Amino acid sequence: MVQELKFVGLDSERLAAMLKALSHPVRLEIVQVLSASGDANCVDFTRHAGLAQSTVSEHLKVLKEAGLIKQCGPGPRSGYCIDKAGLVWMKQALVAI
Repeated sequence: MVQELKFVGLDSERLAAMLKALSHPVRLEIVQVLSASGDANCVDFTRHAGLAQSTVSEHLKVLKEAGLIKQCGPGPRSGYCIDKAGLVWMKQALVAI
């Protein structure tokens, strides 16, 4: 019989969403670029990765929904930056495992 694993105080759904978001090479690269540059917008990533704007937008959406990045600045043309609170939480969750 297999026992169900439960980690006390760990939001495993949230952690799984973050890790899944980072499992795609383009999304991992976006996080690396943001970590190095501080912020960037969709056009910057489109030029950097050589991908269509719609593809980059979808990757940014996944990262944002996972709590790894956030919009920085006002308006729809604002840039993105690392969600430091999200990364700190993920690191703590991984250490707790």
